[in-house]
Amino acid sequence: MGRFLSAVMLLAVLAADACVASAAEVPQQLQSRQQQLLTSVEKVRKAVVGVSDGLGVGSGVIVSGDGLVLTASHVVEGQGRGGRMRRGPDRPVTILFPDGTQYQAKLLGKNADADAAMLKISEPPREGTEFPHAELGKTTETSVGQWSFALGHPGGYRTDRQAPLRVGRILSVGNRTVVSDCAILLGDSGGPLFDMEGRVIGIHSMITSLIIENRHVAIDAFHREWERLLAGERWGKLRSEDSATIETGFFGVRLAWRDFVPVIEEVMADTPAATAGLKAGDVLLSISEGRIADRLDLSTTIDLLEEKQEIDVRLRRDGEELVVKLTTGSDDSPAAAASEGDGEGDGEDSEDLRRAMRRQRDSVVAARNEQREQEIMEQLSDNRRIGPNEKRAPDELQLFNSVAEEQRNGVVAIRDGGPLLCLGTVVSADGYILAKASELNDALRPEVVFPRGGRSPVKELARDYAFDLALLKVEGKTLDPVVFRDTPSQVGELAVLQDSRGRPSIPTVVSVEAHSMENSKRAFLGIRPQTDLNGVRIAEIIPGGAAQRNGMLANDVILSISGRDLQSAEELMDHVQTYKPGDTIAIRYMRGDRIETRDLVLTARFTNERPLLPLYDALESPQMQFASVHAGGFPRVLQIDADVYPSKVGGPLLDLQGRAMGIVIARADRYPTYVIPADSVQEVFQRLKAEAEAKAAGAAPSSEAVAEPAASALQ
Repeated sequence: MGRFLSAVMLLAVLAADACVASAAEVPQQLQSRQQQLLTSVEKVRKAVVGVSDGLGVGSGVIVSGDGLVLTASHVVEGQGRGGRMRRGPDRPVTILFPDGTQYQAKLLGKNADADAAMLKISEPPREGTEFPHAELGKTTETSVGQWSFALGHPGGYRTDRQAPLRVGRILSVGNRTVVSDCAILLGDSGGPLFDMEGRVIGIHSMITSLIIENRHVAIDAFHREWERLLAGERWGKLRSEDSATIETGFFGVRLAWRDFVPVIEEVMADTPAATAGLKAGDVLLSISEGRIADRLDLSTTIDLLEEKQEIDVRLRRDGEELVVKLTTGSDDSPAAAASEGDGEGDGEDSEDLRRAMRRQRDSVVAARNEQREQEIMEQLSDNRRIGPNEKRAPDELQLFNSVAEEQRNGVVAIRDGGPLLCLGTVVSADGYILAKASELNDALRPEVVFPRGGRSPVKELARDYAFDLALLKVEGKTLDPVVFRDTPSQVGELAVLQDSRGRPSIPTVVSVEAHSMENSKRAFLGIRPQTDLNGVRIAEIIPGGAAQRNGMLANDVILSISGRDLQSAEELMDHVQTYKPGDTIAIRYMRGDRIETRDLVLTARFTNERPLLPLYDALESPQMQFASVHAGGFPRVLQIDADVYPSKVGGPLLDLQGRAMGIVIARADRYPTYVIPADSVQEVFQRLKAEAEAKAAGAAPSSEAVAEPAASALQ
């Protein structure tokens, strides 16, 4: 990673450039947020570390000069089946600093109920008198809707990349848990969630498929048990799934959740809730003095209660808060079963009662799971309802109106009849547009739809397969191109994506500065191979790969590459890796009863090889595609934290001055999304334009397959 500008330096750069929007047009709220973010990130970045117990690598944050490290309990192993503490000696723990240096650490205490753990670096600092460290905040001073930022190591600790930055807002606060829409991933676990002043307010814990469900251990869970953790105590059980216990005779309510707020939908008869006087429509605020952040937080709270325990339940009813006393029931007594008898009598009656309780519990769980699944699918829709406290809530997007308005005509929709294929970025007044090439592969009659209305046919002139950009041209129209900035984008700069009408759609931040992706140097044929009797059969053609572009088909059997005979799929993949992207190979293959030879130009490996969540494997779930197929291998990209849908990439990424930082090109996982930087975009545009003009001036040579008799395949 390169240097990181301070807020003062960044403002100086912005003032020196020719701005599209004047400083007066950028809301003060955004300017202040930008300055605060840059200052805080630079202050705390060195305190964010990798944490390895030898079985995997998570994240952590140093919170004292003498080397106290906070992380998540599940990062430092020590659990047996069911999440219970494993007995035996602790595994060695290594702390990995941003500059690559390593220190040994000792595991102190763990509160698995909250997913909290404390470590202590065992060695003194090798430079200076103390370790870099971050200040601790307080959950009690954290409010819903406030802005925050996250650091950590998604996908694992890497020395060639600083901890990626993400921004978001607090969506819910509980005694054990804080929920935000700062997008985190596997590997982030144990890393810090900061308030905008750079104070630790949470430790990354768990996620779901939904981008708004990022769970963090509330920092007050550490504060409350600080001395126990420091003394090395270990307790609790890690829970990774929410239960239906509150819907049984132990408590007795069914809940509806909206924006992380639980509302009682039904009070079940003859249960503790009914006896306590709870009513449908009551909003649960806390149970036994424990604030509730989300479903899992509620499940943990209920699970930690004893049978027949008297507790205070705080709720809001008709706009007023009140506290009611409730005595919990039996842990295994669903309401329906409770009404059938008291459980006494002969063995046959008791067994009937147990069967009734099991049926009731199974019914409750099934209904609850179905409701949750439906909610998740609605939230995964690209037209999902946006909560009032999310970073893309309407009042927050309004702050970017002046930024997006200046470039509103610079983004267009590319459609094929009805379906939206992707967005496009206008790069010149005489009709040239750049769009994501692989999203146009199956277009029959593509057309451009302009943000202020009207449409026009568009013709593809050339492609750059490395950057996955296609040069399109609209004839007979004068367009308004975006203005690209001429300075590098820096980590911590706030930015915004636009929708197909040019309106602000997703606020975001530069997470990782411009860099070359590792897979950009790895050759890729674009197939899924399968060992065959005569060679290697193409089990699947990957869209946009060298094989598809050169006319290869599924079930073709590859016999040799550049004269080398192949016996297995593994041999083919190993041999392809001896080449570089851009190399030409001769493939000899059998199709039906014919053997043919064809030259192919290899691409970089552009697929997401290891999506951290299966839902975001674009090749495995083409009917519900949440990530781009061409999602990697770019020669140069910025990384941002937006969760943009594959059909909505291709538009510009705008900075706070309304200039294009680049073109949004792909979403690779739950997060991140990649952006082709402005200088690379302009280089590609000039190259493709020259190529298109040369092609128009004279016919380009075409590659033809050369056939030979099929009999040679058997010799």
